[in-house]
Amino acid sequence: MHICAVVAAAGLSSRMGSFKPLLPIDGQPAVIRLLHTLHAAGVSQTILVTGFRHVDLERACRCLPDVMLAYNPDFAHTQMFDSIRLGLTAVPHICSRILFIPADVPLVSQKTVHSLAHTTAPLAYPSYLRRCGHPISLNAALLPSLLHYNGSNGLRGALRSLPVEPVYYTVDDPFIRMDMDTPADYHALLRRKQAFLKENHYAAQDQHVELS
Repeated sequence: MHICAVVAAAGLSSRMGSFKPLLPIDGQPAVIRLLHTLHAAGVSQTILVTGFRHVDLERACRCLPDVMLAYNPDFAHTQMFDSIRLGLTAVPHICSRILFIPADVPLVSQKTVHSLAHTTAPLAYPSYLRRCGHPISLNAALLPSLLHYNGSNGLRGALRSLPVEPVYYTVDDPFIRMDMDTPADYHALLRRKQAFLKENHYAAQDQHVELS
């Protein structure tokens, strides 16, 4: 099964004030952390759509396996769906399933990605507390419909136009919805990460006690 991911990283990060894909998380750029997660979860190839600071992203990703860059030269004047469409056109024909995720949702778990990558549902979303997030997963057979969509509401409108009913997978992963559009979002993400690690550490300790 050949699984591809399209990661959108072409934006200006104007609300953040710093370039979001290269913001540090645990000592490495956020986008690199995300790319490692995708690879570890079984994604065969990732297409990283770049625009602003393309050279910096190219340099950061130089040593990563199975990552291809697709450059949007008009990144300052186009919408996210235009960048997504550019990435989708680069998906190889052997791909059977496609994941989509923005670069500013960097902490989604490997377990979540694996579940979405290996589902057989035509269109699937992860859901946390009954709210859906990323990555979005779709059968590659739906790719032509997305590429030819010319309606409103960007990716959301394109996905709603597909002739399939979405499936929602409940996951224990708050990070499917945690993006970092602003400095406040970024710091909230880091705080939630630390809290989540602590919660799971105590949960693991409790389980060990019960089993002893």
